[in-house]
Amino acid sequence: MALIRCGFFSEIIGYQTNINVILPFEKCRFLDGTPNVKKRFPVLYLLHGGGGNQDDWIRYSSIERYAEQYKIAVVMPDVSGNSFYADMAHGYPYFTYLTEELPGLVESYFPIGGCREKRFVAGLSMGGYGSLKWGLCRPEFFGYAASFSGASLIMEMLEEMDPKLEWGDDENNVVVRNWGSLEALAGSQSDTAFLLERAASMKERLPKLYVAIGTEDFSYKYTKRFMDYARKLGLDIYYEEGPGEHDWDFWDPCIRKFIGMYAEAYCEWML
Repeated sequence: MALIRCGFFSEIIGYQTNINVILPFEKCRFLDGTPNVKKRFPVLYLLHGGGGNQDDWIRYSSIERYAEQYKIAVVMPDVSGNSFYADMAHGYPYFTYLTEELPGLVESYFPIGGCREKRFVAGLSMGGYGSLKWGLCRPEFFGYAASFSGASLIMEMLEEMDPKLEWGDDENNVVVRNWGSLEALAGSQSDTAFLLERAASMKERLPKLYVAIGTEDFSYKYTKRFMDYARKLGLDIYYEEGPGEHDWDFWDPCIRKFIGMYAEAYCEWML
């Protein structure tokens, strides 16, 4: 297995940024043992939470072992602070970077991806929100998308939380920085209720969706509301809840299970 730390200049966000890439040790080979360089590893785009960076999954989970076990590559990008993977009103266009620049770059540099069925996206907390947003906004790109402690009807969540207490002062709170206002957020590609409604009404060919939440997590009630609304719209989402808080003790088993659940869907790539 290789852990590659890659720095490059992003044309979209306009500065040097970093990603971590895991490539399993075993390579595709022909029957005579020579490498088949045209084969590509399935790839998991793995998103960090608020206040984190591209190193979090490496430092706090066993993602390297799971990547080796299931022969899947992992790409871990960095988006600063509490951007909520948005094209920020006062900041950087992280969502455009994530969805338009990053995949083309990594899938040309590394033997990964190449088709919808070999692409996964997942994340925790803010990254779980980001992975669902990415999967619902770009349903043609991913076969599978998962959120761990990050599914919510974001408008309801933000309206209930006191911006001064939870998100910073009036001029610098997360709503103003990321979307300008709640009014600008409503009905946009960052509004999870809108994304669910659009997916249901357009009957898009969605990725397989997976949501997990700990019953002691502070965001548990928001995930329940998200799931209730999704079911009301007739959307098929695999849902699990169980004992756990908003921490790595819950998220580490989640990522292993998510990869393992769908491993059979791409196992033929090694043949």
